Amino acid sequence: MDAREARVLYLAVADGRGHLMRAHLLRQLLAGSGLVVDVVTTSEAGQAFLAGLGTPAARLPGGFALLFDDRHRMLAQATERHLAAYLASPRGMARDIAHLARLGAGARLIVNDSLHPAGLALAAAPRLVRAPRVVNVHGENLWHAAVHNFDGRLPGWASAGFRSLLEAADARAFGRIVHSLAADDRAGRCDGPNRFRLPPLVAAPRRPRAAVRAALGLGDRDRLAAIYLNPHFRDPRVAAGLENALATAGAHFYGVSEPWAGRPGWRAFDADFADVVAAGDLLVSGAGAAALAQARAAGVPLLALVGDQPEQALNLAQAPAADVDARAVAVNELAQLPHAIAALLSSGASVLRASGEPARIRRLWMEAFVALAAPTKEETRGNDTQRPDDRAGDRNQQPRGRARRSRYRRAEPRPPARTPARADAAARVAR
Repeated sequence: MDAREARVLYLAVADGRGHLMRAHLLRQLLAGSGLVVDVVTTSEAGQAFLAGLGTPAARLPGGFALLFDDRHRMLAQATERHLAAYLASPRGMARDIAHLARLGAGARLIVNDSLHPAGLALAAAPRLVRAPRVVNVHGENLWHAAVHNFDGRLPGWASAGFRSLLEAADARAFGRIVHSLAADDRAGRCDGPNRFRLPPLVAAPRRPRAAVRAALGLGDRDRLAAIYLNPHFRDPRVAAGLENALATAGAHFYGVSEPWAGRPGWRAFDADFADVVAAGDLLVSGAGAAALAQARAAGVPLLALVGDQPEQALNLAQAPAADVDARAVAVNELAQLPHAIAALLSSGASVLRASGEPARIRRLWMEAFVALAAPTKEETRGNDTQRPDDRAGDRNQQPRGRARRSRYRRAEPRPPARTPARADAAARVAR
């Protein structure tokens, strides 16, 4: 593929820093496969986070955002009012659609991570503007929480209509990658043309455990908690509660948080945070899917600080099946921190370290993207026009008759082998 054909535009919603981290990891990972990833996000803070990791990013101007309080509890009604204004305003979603199409000009794919309305609109109506094919990337539990967002809060017909709208937009996308904590998805699988189910992508540690601990001035027997909290945790009482509870347990900590970067022991960003997690005895974070996957890969227990986040509650429910020793502490019940930390530190030695898992997962994600970005014959000749049988269908963006170039090909149904009688019949028709 030439440089134009190998380009991918990756839209990562900034409200979840895990989405941004995934974009950063994929930009590094896919460079080795010949794919150039350009990242676009939704806020200046998201741009700053990516810059802190070494990844430049553009920004959509429409103002899409989810709203949270200072303890990472979603403000549901305020968020819905803000999103309604975003959808209706010509300077909101309509502006973002046009901007996204311009940024994606000449790209092989636009990746929508996670459920940005402008990306969903391009997937649902590819002829709305001239834009590349759209691939939706989202967590299984985030999707479940989104499609059922209005269940029980709106009349049944309204919540069903919203659910159908999201499902139609997702179905019409050219491709989809769902990341899942389910044990059945650890090996990766294909559930349809250009549809993949993969374990969450996580960073692999690059330094040995002993080297990381030595750099932090810690011995092998010192207890270390690696803390990552996204910027929706702004209440300093949460930071103080963690610091005091860990000190009571005799544990050191290494904290990463944008709002608390001025506190001793904390910094705003760390591209090598996976090294600290793997060298530690405890991970403290929200209950995002990537946090559970990182804890499992490092073989450490997870202390999850949780607010009102339906998808994170679903993630925690899957923790036992995902082989993660996890305990949740509600952000409004910080008095429970010392007990939870003591219990997790005493059980951490029994957790199985899955040290080879990040490298295997990275291969799965790379194979999926290479398969999705594989060009058609017409595109490899540098021809921008497509034959009628290779254009997006009326109901989705799937190219018809396109050959797959992935190990997932074996998951597709194969035509039945011809029996001698069928072969004779075929020969008579040919004559």
